[in-house]
Amino acid sequence: MNDYVTNVRLEELNRSISEIKKNLDELKCSIRSENDLWDSTDIVRNWHVSERTLADWRKKRLIGYVQINKKIYYPKQLRDRFIYDNSIKKEV
Repeated sequence: MNDYVTNVRLEELNRSISEIKKNLDELKCSIRSENDLWDSTDIVRNWHVSERTLADWRKKRLIGYVQINKKIYYPKQLRDRFIYDNSIKKEV
């Protein structure tokens, strides 16, 4: 093999490795422990609510959150509390 062919194959290999790394990073981000902090995007995606609804819940103090600088997070215990507080209780 000449140098040109070798270089082309090395470039292809590097692109493939880069793509694999990217896919692994995405996979790693999508696999989270239930105890992790969720951000607003996670709440919107998992609970199928709008950003506006989530902002209203925060404003009305219906859901607890942690704010670090400008980033808002929702710890599992606060998400669970929100679900419990808003669940419909069966009348006895």
